Amino acid sequence: MSEKNPTPFVLVPEYALLAPLPEHLQTRFATALKLMHQDLASGLCWEQIATQSAISPFHFHRQFSELFNETPGQYLSRVRLQYAVHYIFAEQDYKIIDIAHECGFSSSQALGKALKKALGLTAKEIRAMGVSGTPRQTSELMTKLAHPSETESLENKLAQNLPCELVWYPQRGMKLLPNTSQDWDIVFDTFGEKSTRIMGMTPVNQLENSWKDIQTYMGDWQVTSSEYTKLLAEGHYFCCDVYLVSDTAYAVALEQLFKLIETEGYQLDDSGYLVEIVRDIEMTDTGGVTFSFQVPVIV
Repeated sequence: MSEKNPTPFVLVPEYALLAPLPEHLQTRFATALKLMHQDLASGLCWEQIATQSAISPFHFHRQFSELFNETPGQYLSRVRLQYAVHYIFAEQDYKIIDIAHECGFSSSQALGKALKKALGLTAKEIRAMGVSGTPRQTSELMTKLAHPSETESLENKLAQNLPCELVWYPQRGMKLLPNTSQDWDIVFDTFGEKSTRIMGMTPVNQLENSWKDIQTYMGDWQVTSSEYTKLLAEGHYFCCDVYLVSDTAYAVALEQLFKLIETEGYQLDDSGYLVEIVRDIEMTDTGGVTFSFQVPVIV
């Protein structure tokens, strides 16, 4: 099975905000952002990050706040919460106290207080949502941690320009990997750069179910057709390729894709599968992933 590899759309607020800056400021801010994301467990405050990025704390606070529409302290807190919520969802056996320390919070109580303030939920309630909640509910929760702008989240503003196309695909298939996790981050940890061989297929008619009632089939699509153990019917798919670095951007991209399907007047094919393919992956602490999202439609 061959697949096209269009240039991905970049859905990363930080990239969009830094792009207009002079090169020397881009470099300094990029260094600061990397420190903010790379070692949350160290508990570095934004003043220490500014100093390590060769920017005076005074100028860093002023420039960062003007550019990012939030203070560096607010940004750092929001990033820590994004990671914490991801771990609470994805790692059901990961103790909350360990998640708190991993994400730079001094205690589980400190994390709990931050979650309640930002999301109105406890860690226990968020963990339960990762099992009994629906994709829509978890998506709405993640978008509360999106990058703020004047009117709506910056992720949403960027996603309005998401380029999508209608593609006809012949019958395709994959070799099922029955013991492979349905969580992409675990897939990345397991397969590394070979994650580009992995395809996820989720029945469209299950997308409104709770997570525990959704079956996503994971398999290797880069095999010969004689090795296929799961087939994907021919048909029209509404598609986009998007580069992202956060669960929030992942949720926003899929939401926008489904909105565009409705706007363009297409009908979802309830008998088909939402297809997710990893086009590219950067195996670094702060690296991103390029996903191809393909939704079956009736034209």
